[in-house]
Amino acid sequence: MQAALYAGAHRLQLIEKPVRKIEKDEVLLKVSACGVCGTDLKILNGKLHAKLPVILGHEFGGIVVECGQYVRTLMPGNFVAVDPNIVCGYCRFCRRGKVNLCENLQALGVDIDGGFAEYCLAPAQQCYRLPDDFPSLQAALLEPISCGLYGIRLANIQPGNSIVIIGGGMIGIIMIQLAKLFGASLIIVTEVDEHRQEWAKQFGADLVINPQKPDAEKVIFTATEGGGDVVIECAGSPQTFQQAIRLAANGGTVVVFGVSANDQTISVAPYEIYRKNLDIKGSFLNPFTFQDAVQLMISKKLRFDGLDIGYFSLQEIEKAFENQRQKKNLKTVILPHE
Repeated sequence: MQAALYAGAHRLQLIEKPVRKIEKDEVLLKVSACGVCGTDLKILNGKLHAKLPVILGHEFGGIVVECGQYVRTLMPGNFVAVDPNIVCGYCRFCRRGKVNLCENLQALGVDIDGGFAEYCLAPAQQCYRLPDDFPSLQAALLEPISCGLYGIRLANIQPGNSIVIIGGGMIGIIMIQLAKLFGASLIIVTEVDEHRQEWAKQFGADLVINPQKPDAEKVIFTATEGGGDVVIECAGSPQTFQQAIRLAANGGTVVVFGVSANDQTISVAPYEIYRKNLDIKGSFLNPFTFQDAVQLMISKKLRFDGLDIGYFSLQEIEKAFENQRQKKNLKTVILPHE
């Protein structure tokens, strides 16, 4: 099979690789679609960990081709989405229900070969059955949706709350829709890119602001009457985290969702957090949210019709990464069999 192998910082190679023998609890998937994530870019730039060498790609779905002998819940021909995060179940965090903090966590597309390939082997327990007519693209969106759902739950949005979302990319679009489902009365998005500003409006933002404008924060404080009840940072930079603290109302909640490079730091005045009585939460991975993400999509509570997607074949993997890097589309997706 063809696959995109990560071999170290700035080294992504298209290779031919045999499919290894299937384990008893695994399924072999013919990958239908795999999203390119901001995390993938940071891994390729050497700013986030990945086990070398490894096939990247952790946002994917596919068709079951073969099942290991212990697999009873799936059969060849089933269409599934994959939760890439594999936990041990026995460490102290797993036993407390905090599986996203598993001491032995492994992820498909990070530690184990993932979805930037024609085929992928995955534990059957990580696969979620989808209707046969479920769009391939939306299967690739389920992993980021499940992560967004965890972040929204951490935000503890109450009906009538004002929400500020920093970053209007794909995660921002997901957060807009989830915040509406949870009862937000006012949703503000800050985004520099004009193209993404328009998409944020189309998907339900009440107010979209370019944060580089001199009066941007004043406009937000006026609209929210003193700051957002919840601020969700989706851009993943030190500057936007500092902005999130400034934009939060007294007694507000800041959810750190964006993935920063692991060598970046910030300077924050502890007194400001103390004085504003802020609740700051980090949102890491997707514990116990994947099934709910599937149900939200099946029931059409979330919509992604007409979404700005850039599609690329596996042979165009480098172009796909550059497309994501330059933010030419809201989302970049690899179609391995095109």
